[in-house]
Amino acid sequence: MIIDDVMTDKITLHGLGFVQVQLQGNQRLHVWHPELPRRACFENSAIHDHRFNFISRVIVGTQFNHTFDIIRHDAGEFMLYLHEGARTAGGGRPWTPDGRADLVPTGTIGIASGNEYHTRAYAYHRTEPGGDGRVATIMAKRDEYPAGAHSTCLFGIQPDTDFDRFQWSPSQLWEVVSDVLLGLKVAP
Repeated sequence: MIIDDVMTDKITLHGLGFVQVQLQGNQRLHVWHPELPRRACFENSAIHDHRFNFISRVIVGTQFNHTFDIIRHDAGEFMLYLHEGARTAGGGRPWTPDGRADLVPTGTIGIASGNEYHTRAYAYHRTEPGGDGRVATIMAKRDEYPAGAHSTCLFGIQPDTDFDRFQWSPSQLWEVVSDVLLGLKVAP
C-alpha cells in the first residue's frame, strides 16, 4: 500500500515527545522539551522504524540514538504495529497489529550539537534527549519507500492510538521551539 497523504500542518506535536516543524527540501525541525506531552504508552512504545532513510543533525543539546535488531516470532516481547493509511483526526496513522518480535539492543550513540547520525529505512531505533531534555535536530529525509513504518509496544500494553498531535496550539508549540533554539523560557 502506498501512503499518499502528507502531514501538511507546519507545526505539530509528535507522540514521541517532540515538536515537528515541516521545512523545505524534505526536511523537518524536531524539538524536544521536557514539558511536551507524549503518548500515554510512551515508555513501552518508543522503539520504531521509518519508511525512509534519513540524516539527522543535532543543532542544540545532545541526542541519544538507541538501535535494535528485530527477531520476529509468535512469542515476541513486543507487538509490531504497521502505520499505513489515511491520517486520523488526531493527525496520526492507524495502528494495525502486524505480528510480534523481540527487539535486541545493538548500540547507543550520543550525538552532540554540530554532529549528525544516519538511520536506514526500516531500521528499529528510539531517540532520547540528553541533558535537561532540550534538544533540536534537523532531519533530512532520503530514499522514501512505499511500505508503511512500524511502532512497537510491549506485548500486553494497549498502544495510545488516539494521541492528538493538535492538542497544543501552534503558538504554544512555537514557544517551545523558541525556548530550545533561543533559550527563551516557556511561560508556565
